[in-house]
Amino acid sequence: MTYVFPNSIKINRGRQSLKDIIAKSTYLNSKYLVIIDVIKGNPGRFRVYDLASKILKYNFTIYGVTLLTELKLHRTLIKRGCIGKIEDQKIKNMLIDLGYIYIENCDVYANGDYITKDNNYVFELKFTKDDKILGPVIRFQLYDRNKNID
Repeated sequence: MTYVFPNSIKINRGRQSLKDIIAKSTYLNSKYLVIIDVIKGNPGRFRVYDLASKILKYNFTIYGVTLLTELKLHRTLIKRGCIGKIEDQKIKNMLIDLGYIYIENCDVYANGDYITKDNNYVFELKFTKDDKILGPVIRFQLYDRNKNID
């Protein structure tokens, strides 16, 4: 994830507590802390903490991830990320908070839309440039499938 979010660094949690990770992130002058929880060996939750207010700002269930290695692609260093077509306001706000902007001539564009996958309504987020995938494809379960989202 560090290569699709500009100016980000990776911290392995290991045995550190959430409090320790927040302290380390604050020491590094980070505005936000992204934690990807693992459930049964797979990414399960995408949490974003606002370190200034010390609140959990975004909390999404990850429905699935397609990694670059699975797509047989190489990593590309992203210096400037832009928002392309994003249909979900919460995802759009999260990307803005994590450094994505609205301009042209960027290294990568975040694009996403709602799809049906295995009879589930999910939001698929792709990081692309010139119709080529540059980052992981992340599918978020944004809503309970039994609830009406209209």
